[in-house]
Amino acid sequence: MEWTRKDLKEKAKFSVKSFYWKSVLAAFVLALVSGGLGGGSGRGSDNSETTGITGNGFIDGIGGKYAGMLAFILGLAAIVVFVVVIASLVLSIFVFNPIQVGCKKYFLDASDGNADLGNMGYAFKNNYMNVVSGIFLQNLFIFLWSLLLVVPGIVKAYQYRMIPYLLAEDPNLSFSEAKRLSTEMMDGEKWDAFVLDLSFILWEILAAVTFNLVGIFWVNPYYQYTCVELYKVLRTKVPGPYYAGNSEM
Repeated sequence: MEWTRKDLKEKAKFSVKSFYWKSVLAAFVLALVSGGLGGGSGRGSDNSETTGITGNGFIDGIGGKYAGMLAFILGLAAIVVFVVVIASLVLSIFVFNPIQVGCKKYFLDASDGNADLGNMGYAFKNNYMNVVSGIFLQNLFIFLWSLLLVVPGIVKAYQYRMIPYLLAEDPNLSFSEAKRLSTEMMDGEKWDAFVLDLSFILWEILAAVTFNLVGIFWVNPYYQYTCVELYKVLRTKVPGPYYAGNSEM
């Protein structure tokens, strides 16, 4: 089925305006659980400040008196970092990922006129572990492909892009089936979907220079509804009883 960026965006704008504040909140929650853990952890150390620590002058200066305490503190810090990383991973897999699917469910239903914020908890009440495993495997596959090179990872990210939406519509889908359906839906569409994402670049720049205020109050919900409209168009390419207008395929 043919689609244009203009058509998708016009429908998305209508949905944002129809359910503005609910959509702003849902998009804000989705942004938090999608990237809220990615902030300040990547800051590197300043070598100019730490070079002297490894030199003999430092060890001689403290005369080895505090060497054991230093080793203990460094070991404790390493344990704390490890625990935080594991806790973040568990939180992401078992809490944040299901909320992402729930937010997709909200935007899907809102685009059809039913804006229910309760849908953000949808995955916790509908085959929760299947949703958890599905999104985990999606992310794992993309990560493993990314280990080869950046480009294969990007391609797979677009190939599996529709998995959260598929699980939002049918949480009983197995990962293999969701992966197959997403692959069929994105066949021949990955480049156009990439260009669609790229068309938001000026909005993203504007959001950045306004300390994300424009992002929170317009760009994020606008983008989410645009993605939903793309999904609704592409789902007609695959057979399934829960795909509107596709029962004859």
